[in-house]
Amino acid sequence: MKVFKRLFLYVIPHCRLVITTFISMLSILVLGLLPPLILRTVVDIALPSGALDSVAWLVASYILVNLLLGVSNYGQWYSFELLGQRMARDLQLDLHNHLQRMHLEYFRKQKTGDIMSRVTEDVSSLNEFMGWGAILLVSNALTVLVTIGVMLWLNWQFTVAAVAVFPLLGFVVVRFDKRIRPIWTRVREEMSKLTTVLQENVSGVRTVKAFARESYEVGKFGARNKGFLGVNLERIKVESNTQPFIEFLSSLAIISLLWYGGGQVASDRISLGTLIAFQGYIFNLVWPTRMLGMLLNLMEQALAATPRLFEILDTPSAIIDAPSSTTAPEFAGTLEFKDVTFQFSDGDNEVLKAVSFTVEAGQVLAIIGGTGSGKSTLVGLIPRFFDPQQGEVLIDGVNIRSYTLESLRRQIGIVLQDTVLFSATIAENIAYGRPDATRGEIERAARLAQAHEFVAQLPRGYDTPIGERGVGLSGGQKQRVALARALLMNPRILVLDEATASVDTHTEYLIQEGLSDVMQGRTSVIIAKRLSTIEQADYVIVLEHGEVVEQGKPRELVEQHGYFRKMYLSQHHNDETAPAATDSREVG
Repeated sequence: MKVFKRLFLYVIPHCRLVITTFISMLSILVLGLLPPLILRTVVDIALPSGALDSVAWLVASYILVNLLLGVSNYGQWYSFELLGQRMARDLQLDLHNHLQRMHLEYFRKQKTGDIMSRVTEDVSSLNEFMGWGAILLVSNALTVLVTIGVMLWLNWQFTVAAVAVFPLLGFVVVRFDKRIRPIWTRVREEMSKLTTVLQENVSGVRTVKAFARESYEVGKFGARNKGFLGVNLERIKVESNTQPFIEFLSSLAIISLLWYGGGQVASDRISLGTLIAFQGYIFNLVWPTRMLGMLLNLMEQALAATPRLFEILDTPSAIIDAPSSTTAPEFAGTLEFKDVTFQFSDGDNEVLKAVSFTVEAGQVLAIIGGTGSGKSTLVGLIPRFFDPQQGEVLIDGVNIRSYTLESLRRQIGIVLQDTVLFSATIAENIAYGRPDATRGEIERAARLAQAHEFVAQLPRGYDTPIGERGVGLSGGQKQRVALARALLMNPRILVLDEATASVDTHTEYLIQEGLSDVMQGRTSVIIAKRLSTIEQADYVIVLEHGEVVEQGKPRELVEQHGYFRKMYLSQHHNDETAPAATDSREVG
């Protein structure tokens, strides 16, 4: 019942449609009672009396009633289909809006395919039931009750005989409902798993081909598809065993009517017109009965899908604006970490341990360390992708939690290691953070990121559309577009997470030349492996297993006998022994 109460909240904004639907439904209910009575009057009164005028009027009334039924049916179908579509739209908007506010750790733990299945397939199942299934359940229930009432008024003994099989039918339906509900829950779960496998396969198609694993992926998808087929075959078996039995029992009602009613007419206990009227009313009962199995199926699909949808909506974001948060002023850019400790909620070990350092406004900070040392997690704390369990991150001496997320992130430009571009033009991708940017501003950002030259050579230049995740561009080109996107924001703090890792050394040199001007007056945090990048930093911290093991100016660290000195000497030794590889020096 709680599920239906929450769903009802999505009905309330569309009260006019609900009222229109119920008016149409009541019209169908009332009008549907008239044709059998009209036929009864024709057979029992008008024809025996030879009143042809009455017959003509009754026939005209019969035609008019059926025309009005057609109009009412149109109104009902249109209004409840529209209601279902609008409810689905509202629910999908709420889901999408909520997902946009969710913290990154949620997406780290959730499978993309499962989320997509819930927002599309599960909402579609709910739409089918709320769009017309629920209305038909109510309409059919009212039709059955009112029709039986009219039948009792005409002849209660005849009615008892006609509906004698309905208690058995009710037992069959209740048993069917109990069996089909858990199966539909498993169908939704298997569908999510199948969607996840497909999504991972399509997203990782290059990796699949690189390792010649097509056959393995075909087998994996086939195995998951087999599981999906298996649970659906189980569902079909239950439905196939039940639906014909429902059809048979509903047919028994007609057979019992003809057998018992024929004897009553032959013995003059009821009129032929009453028998014909009862036959019409029995059809009014049989049709909803035959639909009952299908409608219960739709209801169980919706009941299986709805908790999965509300599970998303009920999951709070761990990163939200504090009640007392304010809009961030323009930053000077002094960045400070004070005893920052961070651990993922599902992790056993601390990713960062009591990290402390300070970078003055306008300085360049380089972060180095081996794989898994916590570099990307550290820079992810600056725009509050995550919040530390202990310690503080401060900008200009103020805890960043004091500011609204939007105003904080508006002043931080980020180029992540995993470059993501959208299915749009190059200009639209560069202007993603500033949709109001002029073409001149877009081109200037592209020039600084050394992207203008290759963009200008494309057939449509900045209006060239690119595929999903930047398909059609090389890795280096995608990173340059992503860098231009960050620079266009004119951020006070610039974060580069191995932003030049996918470009050649010549392009990296050109980008660094452009960045040297861009970085003037703004704080820059760079994760890099190439020594040529690190040497330009004002300050360096070395991470190892989440701890800062060294920090200071590059020249100071070279004098110490630690990780940085070993790396520095190793790189210079490579320069001497392999001159051709000088430009590709890497750290960590």
